[in-house]
Amino acid sequence: MKQKGINRNILKKFFGDVYEPTSKKIGNGKLQKTNRILVWPNITFKHDELEKDSYVQTIYKMIQSLNKFGRTDLFWMLVLPKREEPFLMFDGMSNVDVIHVRWPQFIQTTRGHFDKFSLNTAFEQAGYNHGLQVKRKKNTTIGKTLDSNFSLHWEYWEDEANWNFNDIDLIFSHLPESTWNLTNYLSNEWHHIPPVLSYCHWFDLKDVCNWQYPAFRRECEGIYLSEKCYINTQSQKNKVLEEAKETYNDKFISELDKKLDVYHLPVLDKEVVSGINENPKKIIVFNHRTKTYKDFKNFVVEVADKLWEKRQDFKVWIPLLDLAQMKEVGDKSWDERRRTWLDDQKFPTKDGYHDKLERCCVGYSPKQTYNGWSVATTDGLMRGCPFIMYNEDYYQELNPTADFFNDYEGARNLLEKYLDDYDYRNHKALESLHYVKNNLIESVQTKKLSDDIDNVIDSVPSADSEGKGMKKLLEDIKEKGSMTKRELITQRWGSSIKYTQYRRALLKHPNIMEVDGRIPTYVWVENN
Repeated sequence: MKQKGINRNILKKFFGDVYEPTSKKIGNGKLQKTNRILVWPNITFKHDELEKDSYVQTIYKMIQSLNKFGRTDLFWMLVLPKREEPFLMFDGMSNVDVIHVRWPQFIQTTRGHFDKFSLNTAFEQAGYNHGLQVKRKKNTTIGKTLDSNFSLHWEYWEDEANWNFNDIDLIFSHLPESTWNLTNYLSNEWHHIPPVLSYCHWFDLKDVCNWQYPAFRRECEGIYLSEKCYINTQSQKNKVLEEAKETYNDKFISELDKKLDVYHLPVLDKEVVSGINENPKKIIVFNHRTKTYKDFKNFVVEVADKLWEKRQDFKVWIPLLDLAQMKEVGDKSWDERRRTWLDDQKFPTKDGYHDKLERCCVGYSPKQTYNGWSVATTDGLMRGCPFIMYNEDYYQELNPTADFFNDYEGARNLLEKYLDDYDYRNHKALESLHYVKNNLIESVQTKKLSDDIDNVIDSVPSADSEGKGMKKLLEDIKEKGSMTKRELITQRWGSSIKYTQYRRALLKHPNIMEVDGRIPTYVWVENN
């Protein structure tokens, strides 16, 4: 017998409602040629501290830099995990709409996670359905007994966004493992065929992974579906292509090679100091993650411990060290190190972190198995703290003016030189700071990102401006003066007709503008 009448309001009483519509003002109502970008995240930090997540900081810097560059025509739909505390980081940007969804806490789970129902509900409750509720009946078996003639069903309604009422000009996927899910859902269930620009912050390379089911193949296949995919270093790109050869044919590898594009993460101009601190404290900073792929154990045992045995006039600041989660390393306890050389001070704001970097004498960039870009290193360089680096091409890409070491003894010798010879230390600090200002500031990379967004969006062909369907759209918008996307397609759009090519043609038309805001609204403007 079927039990009826269980709706979403009943379910909320049991499971709670994780979605809340935003009260932030979205858009400013001006007329422009808007490009709407759906951003898919790569979250690796605790949800209650999203502001510290490296992806969140990266996308924040990207959008902030593009806004300063004049790209307020870009409207960002930013998918992020729901949390208890309000997330205010993007509240100063009217062209950013943060959509909070259910999201796994475990990093490896996010690699294969795609929940269209929580995605739909979040967008629907954020106001993307024009006030119209779309409900689809779901019938889910929740239990059964050994009696084959008995089954119990709950019937409930699932609130969903009607994606056909909205526009998506670009998917900016920071998790290529999910790219197929996104394109499959938006294209096959709805009428969008948005192109994809990807950014892979992490690859499950065999030299790095210690889990059983790595996502490397899914990452490669997601990149293959993209028009372009950013990767942090040329060294990392070489490593990815080499490992991909173990699985894919030459044609596939050639496509990966074309699509993978080195993108060096820039630093914000405003965060770069004008000059260095010439009288720093004797502090060595290791501000990287305290993980095996960052050679952390060897840094502690072979560098810091051994240097302390020789001299006791310095501290080592490790801001990301979490002693509650860290196992003992070497023959000394963490308590003993705290009484000697260890400083694990943390700051609630970035300003405190930056200020302390300025007071550090020298930073340490470790050997890594991942060949990635080191934001920790650029954090220090832009604040006037020089870093010694392991002698590999991924660091030579970052700062060719640095001092490089080949082994731990060489690292200890360099650290001593910086601690003892402030004239030399200050020379290297100025040299590194100048390199950052000339090569790594946001203005250098922002134009590239801006151009790439335009080029990827323009890779979608436009509908024939003289075609019957296109002429009818233009006539209706001109007659009414303005029409929302919902008004434009209602009662006229077949489910098999993809709208994206028509949107491209509309936005290229000289008389068509769009209202800057959450709801796509096309406006006819007479040219003078």
